[in-house]
Amino acid sequence: MSPRTEAKNQEIRQESMQKIMDAAFRLIARKGYESASIAEIAAVAGVSKGLLYNYFKSKQDLVEKLLTNAVNQADAVMEELITDDPAVTFENIIRWLFRELRERPDYFRLLMELTFKIDQFEFVRNMAAQKYQGYLAFLEDILRRLDVADAQGEAKMLTALFDGIGIQYVVIKGAYPIDDLEEFLIGKYCRKKTAL
Repeated sequence: MSPRTEAKNQEIRQESMQKIMDAAFRLIARKGYESASIAEIAAVAGVSKGLLYNYFKSKQDLVEKLLTNAVNQADAVMEELITDDPAVTFENIIRWLFRELRERPDYFRLLMELTFKIDQFEFVRNMAAQKYQGYLAFLEDILRRLDVADAQGEAKMLTALFDGIGIQYVVIKGAYPIDDLEEFLIGKYCRKKTAL
């Protein structure tokens, strides 16, 4: 049997890290940060605690890498949603946000868990502040191109609205009018208005 190549070793490391991050994601979203222990995360991932500590310095380091990875993935998807038409771009973004809510409520549950414990996680505050400014400018530009009056104020209101929708959907679940809200926002911002 020939020894493994460096490329194969790297692939195995990446797979192990991903298993650990997936386990941490599920457990912290379901049980909370304090209740999800490193031992439990390692057990769910099917790795030893020693291997987990080989990749992550601490539970906080693991969560930081988990969030950074999730934000980078979201940024990459957002890039794919951009078109030359601001109405199409905004509809793409709205549809993607609502699809994410429906398909990955645990992601929003994790964000809520960390947000409500913001004083424990300085990196979350820093990341959120940085991302907020970028998303706000991006949204303001789209709204300006859609000829929305007070695009800056509207962008600030929409970022708060999207956060609120995420929180309410995670809390209320099935009784929440998510489909109605999605269509309302698309109708309000993305459909051309015709004069009567």
